[in-house]
Amino acid sequence: MPERGDTFSERLHTRAAAARSVVCLGLDPRPDAHPLTAGKADARRTAKAVAAYLGAVLDATHDLVACCKPQSAFFEALGLPGLEALAAVMDHARSLDLPIILDAKRGDIGSTAEAYAGAYLTEGDLAADALTVNPYLGLDTLEPFIAAAEKHGRGLFVLVRTSNPGSADLQEVRSAASEPLYLHLARALGERAASLPRDAHGYTSLGAVVGATQPAASSELRGELPASLFLVPGYGAQGGSATDAANAFDAHGRGAVVNAARSITYPAAAAAAASLKEVGAAARAAAALMREDLAVALAARS
Repeated sequence: MPERGDTFSERLHTRAAAARSVVCLGLDPRPDAHPLTAGKADARRTAKAVAAYLGAVLDATHDLVACCKPQSAFFEALGLPGLEALAAVMDHARSLDLPIILDAKRGDIGSTAEAYAGAYLTEGDLAADALTVNPYLGLDTLEPFIAAAEKHGRGLFVLVRTSNPGSADLQEVRSAASEPLYLHLARALGERAASLPRDAHGYTSLGAVVGATQPAASSELRGELPASLFLVPGYGAQGGSATDAANAFDAHGRGAVVNAARSITYPAAAAAAASLKEVGAAARAAAALMREDLAVALAARS
């Protein structure tokens, strides 16, 4: 885990530069999506198969991606064996020196938030380099997470403008000042980020989730949150393009990573794979294609 003075934003910049990539590898285990993980006798066997499958994907793609993002819900669905699988997958990613964003979308009040922060932003089997958090119980609920992130060199990604179709139900509700809720939230986060230390590129530990399916909002939010890293879901299976995702980056092509899960972990070319080696080869080809797609889109903006 990180040493004193080594922040998540610095590690992410370093890794992205080394891999020449802004791809975030989404790790969303879907056991029924592949014959190598489907049809096991019980949750423990399924979880072990899932861990082996995702381990093969990590081995094949880690040099092509900037970070990885396990989605905790898919592991939790397998019960305790699933949590053991999550810990194993995260440990494997650490062994590859790959920054881990745990997508758990936690958010609660007071001591409960402190407990979540302790579970995911300190040390332990499920400790990650960064965590997704939900701000909708109030901005005070972010403070325990911010404190833990600052103390331990971790990062946060606050849900601001998400990629799902129903996100507008709340995120575009107009305030008394006639601005959408997501923009009101972004301005509050920007003010909070202004008080936090910045890395050499001007980024803090307080990031935002901004969907690729919302390109206009991405451009607007990039201006409102110049010190926040963006986690950009919605590329690929959800309909967002590389050109859409490019709006989340700063003028130097930094400040964001673009997530894809299904299109890399379960690409069409892997559907008939009879071995983990074949799965890895298909995942690697998909990751390389996404890396190039994003590189071209970013180059076109410069």
